[in-house]
Amino acid sequence: MKVLETNRLLLRKPKETDVDDILFIRNSEFVLQYNAMSNISRDEMLESIQKNSDNSIYLFHKVEEKVIGAIFIQNDDLRYKVNSVCLAYYLGEKHANNGYMYEALREVIKHLFEQGIDVISARTFTENIASFQLLKKLGFVHEGTIQRAVLGYNDIVYDDHILSIIKEEMK
Repeated sequence: MKVLETNRLLLRKPKETDVDDILFIRNSEFVLQYNAMSNISRDEMLESIQKNSDNSIYLFHKVEEKVIGAIFIQNDDLRYKVNSVCLAYYLGEKHANNGYMYEALREVIKHLFEQGIDVISARTFTENIASFQLLKKLGFVHEGTIQRAVLGYNDIVYDDHILSIIKEEMK
């Protein structure tokens, strides 16, 4: 994916020089609490960056000159033979509730639709109210909730909201 730009961010593939910033955010309690992930080492983060760079977009803050979050473009496993993707994302706590993820997702969604994607979905745990509200603000429609769907961090079992957007619904 080409580098995308918003007012405050560059949206780009990860670089090896981003590892420490990414690792600090990814391993934080703030991020882990609403993601089905566990802590990883620096070497595992490097490996992940190299292996998944084609479907990873990092939010690089232009002023601070560092990575503040990430967006992942994944297969939409709930749809069959439809040109669709599923987004996952996280943002460092310091930058939460400042519109950065809205800004970034809006640009990524626009780009994906321009590339011919028909449906974009996202999933969020019921308890992650901020993420649910963010997706609704972007124009996503709540399709349903899978009860007791994901064993997450600290062995908490979460219900999983499923949302999606089609090009015509984008705000």
